Amino acid sequence: MKGNGTQKAGRKNTGSTRLFVLFVSSLCLLCSVPLCWALYSSVMYVATAPRFEVKKISVSGLKRVEENQILAKARFEIGRNVFMVNLQEIRERVEQLEWVRNALVERVLPDQIIVKVVEREPIGLARIHQEVYQFDMDGKILDPDPVGGVSFPILDGLQPGDHKENLPKVATYQKVLEELGQNSLSEIHINDAGEVTVVSASDPLLVNLGATDFRSRWIKYLQLKSQIQQHYPLAVRVDLRFKNQIIVRIKDECCGIEGPEKRRRRQPRNFSGVDQEERGRS
Repeated sequence: MKGNGTQKAGRKNTGSTRLFVLFVSSLCLLCSVPLCWALYSSVMYVATAPRFEVKKISVSGLKRVEENQILAKARFEIGRNVFMVNLQEIRERVEQLEWVRNALVERVLPDQIIVKVVEREPIGLARIHQEVYQFDMDGKILDPDPVGGVSFPILDGLQPGDHKENLPKVATYQKVLEELGQNSLSEIHINDAGEVTVVSASDPLLVNLGATDFRSRWIKYLQLKSQIQQHYPLAVRVDLRFKNQIIVRIKDECCGIEGPEKRRRRQPRNFSGVDQEERGRS
């Protein structure tokens, strides 16, 4: 008898709990209906209200690129809902333009889109397949600057295509300009080993500076330039890569190129007045 009473009490408690849960659920549902409706109404208002239709697109940061180029590449129409604009897609399309380094696209509520452009800045000229191009700090090869007025020494050694491959030579080019001065040079040649050969703005002689100590070797050349011209009027190249000696290459009088036989026989000349043999004995 006692056991049956306990079971009946348990059934009553279970039934009461179920009724309570059902009541709470019904109450939450009744409360959530207005909330959901309010949320739905807000979303529909934001998505369809004329207040949020884009009425203006502003583009800033332009110097070489035309604004109509940016707008054409963005492929954006006035009147579109400002929240429906895919900012990332617009940025990626704008950055496909050759002279655009990067772009930032932002919403300005209630009805404006702003495109901020950072253009590429040319830092040098490159000769590729007998054509002269510009390039920037990323090694990106650029068509002639539409603004014009850019004057740099011409760099030989860059490759078209993947600009990342050009980065080491671009860095070396910048270092040479920093140490020697932009106005003092007309050409800079950089081979795959990173060795630098320069041509002065006032002298067609090729000066090989090696891969390091550009400034000190260039100063040495300038100090001995008049002696080199006096002793070797037909010189076409001066090699400063070796310590305590300068090697001068003479133009081949027959075929107009440097003669390999002459290069093998020629001893380096010491312009301080002491030849190699005497210095070795001292």
